[in-house]
Amino acid sequence: MDNFCILKRGYHLSYDHTRFSDFTFKNLRLNLRYFLCGPPQSEGEGIYYRIIHNQQKTCIQCIIFYKTQWVPYHPHDYHPFYIYLDAKNCVEFLLIDDGHHFSKLIPIKKNNRQFTQNITIFLPDHGLTNQLGRISKIFKPKLLPLLPEQIVKWWTINNMAQLKLRSKLIDPWASGLIPDKPTQKDSIIYRLNHLVPLKMFPFAEKDLYFTFRDESICPKCQSLDTLDFMSYYYNNTTGNHFLTKKMTCKNNHTYDIRFNFKKGEIEYF
Repeated sequence: MDNFCILKRGYHLSYDHTRFSDFTFKNLRLNLRYFLCGPPQSEGEGIYYRIIHNQQKTCIQCIIFYKTQWVPYHPHDYHPFYIYLDAKNCVEFLLIDDGHHFSKLIPIKKNNRQFTQNITIFLPDHGLTNQLGRISKIFKPKLLPLLPEQIVKWWTINNMAQLKLRSKLIDPWASGLIPDKPTQKDSIIYRLNHLVPLKMFPFAEKDLYFTFRDESICPKCQSLDTLDFMSYYYNNTTGNHFLTKKMTCKNNHTYDIRFNFKKGEIEYF
C-alpha cells in the first residue's frame, strides 16, 4: 500500500462501530430505509465504513455498496454518506449522495432531545434521499470495515465500475465537498431528470456545485469539470499507479490530467 495515499496526513483512522451502534447518537437516531429497490444484502454487499479523526472533529464515512446496478446497468455501485461529529460526539450534519454523487447537506440540531432522520435508498440507481421517510421500509444494514485493501481494489478497476470517490475519501473535509448551507434543490425531481433521456424539469438542475467526485480545472479558462471514470495505468519502472484522462472543457480547450494515488491529488500535464 506504499504507493497509495488512503488518508490525508495528520488524520487518524479507527473502525470501532460500537460508537454508532444502530446509527444512534446523542442527538440523532438515523433510520436507514429503502423504496423501489432492495437494501444491499447479498454476500459482500452492505455498508462499508471507516472513522476519520481530525483533531477535535470526527467523520464516519459510509459507502453503500451493491454488486450490480440494474438501471442503467453496470457492475458495482457505490453511494456514500458521511456523518460529521463534534468533540462531544454530537452529530453536526450529514452529507448524502443526492444522486449522481452530488452532495446534499442535512444539518442536525444540537440539543438534549434526540432527533430522528430518515435516509432512504431510492429507485434502481440506489442514490439517497431524505424525502421519503414515511412510505419507505426500514432495514438493518450489514456493516463492513472499509479497509485499505478494499479501497485500492475498487480504485484500480479499469472500467466504469471503479470507485470515483478519491480525494474526498482521503479528506472528508476537502474543498468542493461540503455545501456552506443546506442544499435547496428538490432531490427527487433532480434524480428523475437523470433517469429519463430529456431534462423534464430544468429548474431542478440548480445548486449542483458540491460533489463527492473530484473536479478538474481547465488551465486555460479555469472552467470546472466533474470527473467520472479515468483509465487505470501502472508504471512498471516506478511501481506507481495512476488514473489518466484527456479532458475537453466547455470552451473546447483540451488538456490531460492524472490522479496520482501516492499523493492523493489531481496532476496536470
